[in-house]
Amino acid sequence: MPETSKQTSSLRQVFGLALVPLSLAVVASFALILVLVENVHDKVECMYIETRQIAQARALSDALHGIETWVAAAPKLEASARSVADADAQQHLATAKTILGRFLPDASGESVDHAMRPGIEDLGHETSEHKLAKFIEIELQLMEELLSDQQSGLQLADPHVRAASRTALELAAEIEDQARALGASLVLSSEQFVRVVLAIGLATLGLLVGAGFLFRRRILQPIAALRTAVSRIENGDLHPKLTLPHADEFGVLAKTMQSMANRIQAHRVDLEERVKQRTTELLRTARLADLGTLAAGVAHEINNPLAAIATCTEGLLRDGKRRGADLDPDPERARTMDYLQIIAKEAMRARDTTQRLLAFARPESGRKNPVSIQREVDDVVTMLDHSAQRLGVRLEKDCEDNAPAVLGDSADLRQVIFNLVKNAIDASFEGGVVRIRTASHDGKVTLVVEDEGTGVTVEPLEKVFEPFVTTKDPGKGTGLGLAISHRIVTDHGGSIRVCNRDDRGARFTVELPALL
Repeated sequence: MPETSKQTSSLRQVFGLALVPLSLAVVASFALILVLVENVHDKVECMYIETRQIAQARALSDALHGIETWVAAAPKLEASARSVADADAQQHLATAKTILGRFLPDASGESVDHAMRPGIEDLGHETSEHKLAKFIEIELQLMEELLSDQQSGLQLADPHVRAASRTALELAAEIEDQARALGASLVLSSEQFVRVVLAIGLATLGLLVGAGFLFRRRILQPIAALRTAVSRIENGDLHPKLTLPHADEFGVLAKTMQSMANRIQAHRVDLEERVKQRTTELLRTARLADLGTLAAGVAHEINNPLAAIATCTEGLLRDGKRRGADLDPDPERARTMDYLQIIAKEAMRARDTTQRLLAFARPESGRKNPVSIQREVDDVVTMLDHSAQRLGVRLEKDCEDNAPAVLGDSADLRQVIFNLVKNAIDASFEGGVVRIRTASHDGKVTLVVEDEGTGVTVEPLEKVFEPFVTTKDPGKGTGLGLAISHRIVTDHGGSIRVCNRDDRGARFTVELPALL
């Protein structure tokens, strides 16, 4: 799998860093929108109050205009109508005073309408309104004193009514100006609110797009890659080539999947190799079994003629020696005695071959006892050491101390060791070394025999375990030793392998189940 980047942040850290700005932006936007909404709400409320004050200022002006009408008509009124005029003027005056009370400050210094709108920013017109209302209040008080005189009150109140009426119009104009200013401010605040909401929306959209891109890159794409890899593994491709660039949870998962696929591939290759090896051994065993059956019949049929030939030859040799034929100078008789000896020798050799065939075809004895491979190696090395020295070959053994025993037939296992060591000696040159090693691992006992000869020239190498296959010179081997050794090892639940060494020579490896 390709190397991942040096970034080691986990998905929780990545999305934590991504969500923190988004969360802060949402909270700040919500707070700002609340402030703007509250500001617009307060100005709308203030606009409502200003509109009501305009109506009240106009009502005040109307009430004063009513008084002003009676004042203007007073000189022309008859005595009977004066009382009605005074009463109506008094009523207009009372109405004006009531309306004016809403513009006058109370004990706290605020008017009634201003007190009803706490938190509203003072736009600078309260002081002007209070001055105008105070002036009107003074004029109303003077008019009230003058109107108490029914004879001349209306005539004398004329300048005060006019002054109060003008001031009421000024108050209405002042309130209207402030209402227009407040309306403009409200429009500005509304536009500002729209701009802020639009900016927040665009910022939120950008953050959402970024979060979506991050989600796609760090979540959806790795999941798609993992899903593709799993599909390929399911279809038998154990090399999915996962290339996730980040060392987060998905990167660790991809690396684990790659390692798992590699292990599965290794196990599959090993299993296929084992199946191939077991199949080859099974076929070889089947061929050997058939050949063993045939060999047993052939050996039985040949042994009888060979026994007769050997017996007759020995009898002729004994008769010749008794008559002194071996000392007879007659060349014909001497040649006859030589021929008889050759016949006897070859008959014995044929008998040995048939005995090997019978041993090859012999079924397993069934005797299973703990066998020390180290002890059997010691016995074989002692037996063959003299032959090896005669040929100029040195035997080296490296046996593991206290190696576990194996369950089997000691004679059969000794024959296996004897065949392997004898073949190694025969294949070695003068001055060569034959090494015998034993070891134990993973519940198995291993025997390794190496030589420094020319190696195995048979192709494939496993063919040397078949009967009558030999690399020795004609007349020096029957080709049954390794076949018999293979049958004995497989009968003991083990395996035997052969390979050529890198430098020179061959290596035979025997593995047997350890007796634990």
